[in-house]
Amino acid sequence: MADTIMVVDDEADIRDLAEMILRDAGFNVAAASSGEQALQMIGSVMPDLVLLDVVMLGGGGLETCKMIKSQPVTRHIPVVMFTALGRDVDKKMTADVGADGHFTKPFSQEDLLGEVRRRLEASRPRKFSRQLGVERDILKGRKILFEFDPSVPYQRAVRDFIMESASNGETTIVLTQSGSRLSQALQGDSAVKLIEMSPNVMLSSIVERHPNVPLSITYDSLTDLALSTDFQAAYGLARNALRILDSPRVTSLFLLNTSAHEQREVSVFRGLFSSHVVYGREGVSSVKIS
Repeated sequence: MADTIMVVDDEADIRDLAEMILRDAGFNVAAASSGEQALQMIGSVMPDLVLLDVVMLGGGGLETCKMIKSQPVTRHIPVVMFTALGRDVDKKMTADVGADGHFTKPFSQEDLLGEVRRRLEASRPRKFSRQLGVERDILKGRKILFEFDPSVPYQRAVRDFIMESASNGETTIVLTQSGSRLSQALQGDSAVKLIEMSPNVMLSSIVERHPNVPLSITYDSLTDLALSTDFQAAYGLARNALRILDSPRVTSLFLLNTSAHEQREVSVFRGLFSSHVVYGREGVSSVKIS
């Protein structure tokens, strides 16, 4: 899946030009004409980067950036201030509100694409761990239960985990169903190996085929497994999977749609894992890594 860039500018000509350049380069683009509109959209779009004008009618860019960086669900998103103001004092003001970069208008196609690609590349190695508020090294070797609300774009956060793993030199493997939200989010990402999930998938064979290298394995999801077999079988397979993956070189994320289970079943799955993440309407709402 192509990265999504949000372009926020009240000048239609500038906004349209940036959108055209980015789309032609293969990016998805979400456009907003004011800071207020951007804040209304950002939680559902969950862009990979925001290009944000400083001076706008209907909500200034500095205040909008401050709001993006203050909200748990969006604070990890890189924000590049997109402005005609290029003085050192202007750059300091944008840095003071949490902006990750300062890009001066007018711009060439090469300069815009270069800035966007640099910022995206710089964000990937820590994008997921920043959402959790932990250092990347703390996640290495953990087997994490990722509880998600299916009504929110949780697959973007899971993709951040997978791309962070790949950016840190880990071999990334994803077990998922064809056509799932996660497989669609990962479409075109050559660094990821997708394997069709089924009860017959042999995790031991996957681990054996990749000896002596750091592995990142995402299991999407325990809920699908439980629905396709039964809860007891899913529990047994999850317990066996954790035994097979019990190596410090293997980092794993197991997805669980808690709304599809009774509370008793959720509690039983939780009991298998010492590390948990809960992702809902406010982004990451609970983290336990141990």
